[in-house]
Amino acid sequence: MTEAIPTGDEDPGRHYRPIGMRPHVVVLPPWGAACEAGPDGGRCRSLWSRGDQDQTLTQAALASLPLVVVSVLLTLRVSAMRSATAGILAAGVLIATAFSDRAGEVGPGLLRWLPTAVEVVVIIAAGIALARILGASGAQGVLAGWLGQVTGGPLATALLVVHGVTPFAESVTGFGVGVLVGVPLLAAAGFSPHRSAVLGLLGLCAVPWGALGPGTIIAGRLIGETPEAVGIATAWPNLVVTVGVGIAATLMVPGGRSPGALVAGIVSGLVLGVGILLSSLFIGMAPSGALGGLLAVLAHLAWRRAHGTRITLPRQVRHALGPYFLLLGGILASTVAVTTLGVTGPWASVTSPALWLVLTCLFALRWLGVDRATSRLLADDVGRLGRQTALPTAAFLLLGVLMVLGGLTVPIGEAIQATGALALVLGPALGAFGGFITGSGAGANAMFAAAQATVAEGLGVCVLAFVGVQNAAAGVLTMASPARVLLAVRSVPMDVAAAGVSSGQPATVAKVTREVLLVDVVIVLTLGLWNVVLL
Repeated sequence: MTEAIPTGDEDPGRHYRPIGMRPHVVVLPPWGAACEAGPDGGRCRSLWSRGDQDQTLTQAALASLPLVVVSVLLTLRVSAMRSATAGILAAGVLIATAFSDRAGEVGPGLLRWLPTAVEVVVIIAAGIALARILGASGAQGVLAGWLGQVTGGPLATALLVVHGVTPFAESVTGFGVGVLVGVPLLAAAGFSPHRSAVLGLLGLCAVPWGALGPGTIIAGRLIGETPEAVGIATAWPNLVVTVGVGIAATLMVPGGRSPGALVAGIVSGLVLGVGILLSSLFIGMAPSGALGGLLAVLAHLAWRRAHGTRITLPRQVRHALGPYFLLLGGILASTVAVTTLGVTGPWASVTSPALWLVLTCLFALRWLGVDRATSRLLADDVGRLGRQTALPTAAFLLLGVLMVLGGLTVPIGEAIQATGALALVLGPALGAFGGFITGSGAGANAMFAAAQATVAEGLGVCVLAFVGVQNAAAGVLTMASPARVLLAVRSVPMDVAAAGVSSGQPATVAKVTREVLLVDVVIVLTLGLWNVVLL
């Protein structure tokens, strides 16, 4: 085998390129991700070094021990932070003993990963802060009330929330905020508590871009690719998700089984999915979910206006939109400036979603008139929620990086790869399982993205495309994760919830989970079929 040299020393997970092989970029439709191929122009070349072909199932079982520990503890309702810490300890023991040949690379590798960890934590904390500021100031209520006034019948309202309101709110702030906005809107429109909770959860169909995409950033770093490349690779299969939840939502509302209604659900899903894809291709990963959701909202409002509904934008609504304009406008303007001017080095970080989220929070405090007493209460609340959310995400990231640097992902990937073509279906299922138990795409990618890359390499398929499907599948099952379902059930207004109990249609965690999980399983199986047919 030819000698290998690193092609990206700055990234701990970056792949190696054999000397003498001049790679060229191949864009493979329909998923649109660029992969490196050898001069023979064949299928995507492996992005990860092949491990020893004599790896045994015993080694794979041993290497997967940290993931098993985490999964079991999370299933037993142990906190995310404690579960991730236990996984980190298990990985550390394995690296110090059974996988000690790469132990010397762990320390320097972790230092190179520190900036990424800091960026992810800041994005999460600032996203939580922005959500709390918008809620405490009344801006969220103003926007929700305005949208409630311009929605139409049951089908139009359901699709507006599922493809527009919830994805937009979730992409800007993340962590279930889209559900907090969408469920009360649906309940106010006359849906039962159960149906409001289910439809609100189906709106979590752009999770890879939630909170401006920390999970997608993590996946990119772990496989040695840019977040933009992973975002594009995810946007293609995520069309299955947006269209799938559109069909499911349509079938759940009165009159939704007619051909015209199903077409409306499909078209609405395509508007969101194509909006995300085009933004990913021509603008960048971070704002794509928000821009796709915004496009869907505008499309629905344009449809309502064309059918006689008067659409106005009162001053208080424009005022409430100010922070959103700054956040999206800042990211878009800085991205265009950096790209046009060819800026590199530290100055290129002005496009970071972490920076713009922090600036937007500071702006929102003054723009929305939040007083100092409320600001102090918000700071305490954000600190508490940050510890509950940002720190566990950082811990999951540390676990994933340790497994990559210590070589634990190689035998796991090879064990899955040994199943042959079945691995194409198991890949999305594994990502979905990660999304379900962690409740976040970031946690799922930190645990499984590197192993999925090894699987793709062994199968001879494009790593970017394969990990993109994993990213989309992980986002799907967050809809049914216990924390998200509980949030949706509790988001139903108390008066509507009481009416639902008396009418025999209450929102319960068990019933909502079963219905959402049924939709999710069908979508994940479809993503597995996507792999089989297209990769």
